[in-house]
Amino acid sequence: MLSNTLVISLTKKIEVNNRLIKILFGASIALYMSIVCFNNITDYDSNFQFVRMVSGMQDVFSKERTGWRSINSATLHHIMYLFIIAWEITIAILSITGIFKMIQKLKSGTVEFNQSKKFLVTGLALGVILWFGMFITIGGEWFLMWQSKNWNGQNTAFSLSICFLLFLVHLNQRDD
Repeated sequence: MLSNTLVISLTKKIEVNNRLIKILFGASIALYMSIVCFNNITDYDSNFQFVRMVSGMQDVFSKERTGWRSINSATLHHIMYLFIIAWEITIAILSITGIFKMIQKLKSGTVEFNQSKKFLVTGLALGVILWFGMFITIGGEWFLMWQSKNWNGQNTAFSLSICFLLFLVHLNQRDD
C-alpha cells in the first residue's frame, strides 16, 4: 500500500506535468502564430493574393449568380489583409504573454495557475474565431472559397480551427 506522502508526491508530479503540457501546447501555438505573422509580413504579396482572389471570387463556378458578393477594390483587399495580419499578431502576442505568465505560476497554487491562463485562453479563442469565423464562414461560404480550384483554404482553416479548439478545451481543464 502506498503511503500518503508518496501519493501526494505523485499527484504533484502529475499536476506539474499537466501544466507543462499546457505550456508546451501554448508555446507551439505562439511559435506557429509568430511564423504566420512573419510570413505574412515578409511575403506580403503572396498571401495578399489569396485574400484578393478569394474576396474577388475570381475562380468560383457560380460567379454569374453570386458575383455580386465579390469585392474588387484593391484598397478593400489591403484593408482586409491588414486586418487579418493585425488579428494574427494579437493572437501571437496574447499567446506569448500567456506562456510567460503560466511559466511564472507553474509551481503556484491552483487558483494562481488557472488565472495565469487567461491570455492564452483569449489567444486561442481568437484563433478559433479567425480560422472558423473568418476563413471558413466568410471566406468559405460568403465568398464561396470552396468552389475555387486554386484558392480553397478550407481544409487548412478547418484543421487549424480544430487544433486551436482542442488546445483551448485542454487548457480550460482545471488544475486541481
